[in-house]
Amino acid sequence: MSIIARLAASSDAVRRVAIALLIGATAVAAYAAVAFSFVDPELAAWWPAAGFASVAAMLARGRERWLVLLLVVVATGSGNLLAGRDPLFAALLAVGNTLEVAIIAAMLAPAGVPSRLSTLLHSVRFIAVALLAAAATGAALAIAAMLFLQRPLLEGFAQLTASHASATLVMLPLFMVPIPQGLGRRWLEVVTQSTFLIGLVLLVFWPGNTWPIAFLPVVAFLWSAFRFPMLVSAAQMLATAAAVIVLTLLGGGPFALVDDGGGRIPVVLIQTFLLVYAITALLTCAARADWLAVVVRLRAQEELLREGIVAADAGIFIAERAEHGLREVARNDLALRVFGADGPPFGIAAIDQLVKNSDSGQVVFERDDRTYEASIAERGVSEGPGLVTIVISDVTERDERERVALESADQLRRLNDQKDDFISAVSHELRTPVTSILGFSEQLEASPLPPEAAQAGAIIARNARRLADVIDDVLELSRLSALGGPRTAPETIDLVTLAAECARDSEGLVLSRRVSVTVSAPDGPVVVRSRTRELERVCANLLSNAVKFSHDDGTVTIEIQRDGEGAVVHVIDHGLGIPAEHRDMVWERFARAPVDSHRAVPGTGLGLPIVRALVETRLGGTVSITETQGGGTTAIVRLPSEAPALSLAHEGD
Repeated sequence: MSIIARLAASSDAVRRVAIALLIGATAVAAYAAVAFSFVDPELAAWWPAAGFASVAAMLARGRERWLVLLLVVVATGSGNLLAGRDPLFAALLAVGNTLEVAIIAAMLAPAGVPSRLSTLLHSVRFIAVALLAAAATGAALAIAAMLFLQRPLLEGFAQLTASHASATLVMLPLFMVPIPQGLGRRWLEVVTQSTFLIGLVLLVFWPGNTWPIAFLPVVAFLWSAFRFPMLVSAAQMLATAAAVIVLTLLGGGPFALVDDGGGRIPVVLIQTFLLVYAITALLTCAARADWLAVVVRLRAQEELLREGIVAADAGIFIAERAEHGLREVARNDLALRVFGADGPPFGIAAIDQLVKNSDSGQVVFERDDRTYEASIAERGVSEGPGLVTIVISDVTERDERERVALESADQLRRLNDQKDDFISAVSHELRTPVTSILGFSEQLEASPLPPEAAQAGAIIARNARRLADVIDDVLELSRLSALGGPRTAPETIDLVTLAAECARDSEGLVLSRRVSVTVSAPDGPVVVRSRTRELERVCANLLSNAVKFSHDDGTVTIEIQRDGEGAVVHVIDHGLGIPAEHRDMVWERFARAPVDSHRAVPGTGLGLPIVRALVETRLGGTVSITETQGGGTTAIVRLPSEAPALSLAHEGD
């Protein structure tokens, strides 16, 4: 995180104090730049006020930014006035300077969020914005200089643009580049490089020295750019800019020799020097940061690749071609166990021949009473040596795993068959006594009994019917799961008629709940060739669920639609509904949604599994559940134009 990002993320009080300090620094810098411009008293050699003001504006948010820009006008205008400039000229300069600040803040900190300056792309964008803002301000200020100072327009534009661009390019990176975690052991190198940079700057720009060697400090800058974090380079660039300006104004360095009598050429040369150095240092630092990021990613990917190779079930050997053979890159445990630590050659003629000839292929071989399969491939690289990869599969182990998997699947199949047989047998055994209990309980219900005995008889009859329903459901599921079940040929069925009959049959379910069941269908019959008994059971089960989970005085709708050559049946209720996270589990046997409102509704959890089994294995369709708009559940059954002649459950016959 950068200095400006930390300030932007701090509390409003801290952020506003920082803005106030920066506005104060803007006023001081504006006064100093004018008052101490000895070379060219009319126009400042450098304008650091632009840097302080731009940071203050980037920290401002919303309407607060307009106030900050107004304060920038006041601060820069005050600095110019205190330095002795004409009031109107000072006001025009203040407005022109604020134009640059406004452009930088709008483009580098939209919505009060400062942009990052950590990659080459960020740096290019930052440089472009700084140059654009400086050019806009240079044009505005050049007009003012032409009117008040009779300075030629192009000359003023060039000098002012360079002055402002060099200031922002040198100062803003100090606030915008990331703060490093620490220098670690490099602090001694930073001290050495900084000393070297100071020595070069003093050597080149010391007063009285006129050697044309202004390029020398670039050596120290490149050292910093390639070795240290961007913040170190930014701080050194700012310090160097200040030193170069002061020493040149004192008559030192090669720029002081070039004088046209008005001190303007040295100023332009200083600004051009700072611009070139700032852009070079910034782009170099950013390119190095991108390179380091790529290196980190590549190292992480290489580490993941090595971990994957080591943990792989297959043996992997990777080598690259060298001048005198292959140079090993990686060899995991299985490859080490099969090939040993030596090779190539590996002592396996077929593999050695493929590697020698740079061919690809597969080789089956035996080692230590085990069979292996090796896949050899060579991939050329556009730059650098080609890679040879050998992937080894343990055929013996693979065959053993397949055998165990087949045996496990067969055992699970047998256990499942035994479970179905057990459930079916128990259900058949229970059916006879339950039928007897149900018959006698119905006789008791029809007999004149005392109130307590009649109530007991009613309870026995009700629970006997529930148990009989459970047994019927279990037996139905067993029949659907069993191979060799009954085969009935499809017949022509009008779904509208069948739905109306199912609605009438459900009247016994809805009387006590006052739930109405309606049928919605297009004009005319909707005909499919299917199986009547199975369709009736599907419709009955879905209607039973819809009625049970509907509110009193609710409505259940059977909606029938044509769907191409087939049809779609919707059973729609507006009741309790099924939460989305539990809709998959309701298709499992004996499973019910773990919702308190559902526990009060009687049921075995077999109705929907029977529906799915009938639709998919006997009718050749699909069934799904979704939420009704406004609350409730909609069951959707899609039927083909003709059910399969032989259901999927019977394909094993």
